[in-house]
Amino acid sequence: MMLRRPRRNRQSAAIRGLATETHLTTEHLVFPLFVLNGSGIRSEIHSLPGIFRFSPENLLREIEECMNLGLTNFVLFPRRC
Repeated sequence: MMLRRPRRNRQSAAIRGLATETHLTTEHLVFPLFVLNGSGIRSEIHSLPGIFRFSPENLLREIEECMNLGLTNFVLFPRRC
């Protein structure tokens, strides 16, 4: 008796994509950065522990630190007045 592997579940590219292994790297991550007016400001956002609002000069330092860790994608959220 010969065993057969059912291949009907892998006929379309969409279904094959669901069954493939997932590899997550820093290239897939997007880091949120919150910007506010002023100088020398680094203010923690209470509803997001570990996330801060930055003034422009501190924002550049934060981006540099993130890039040293391998993060290259950022999204900026300016604070409305």
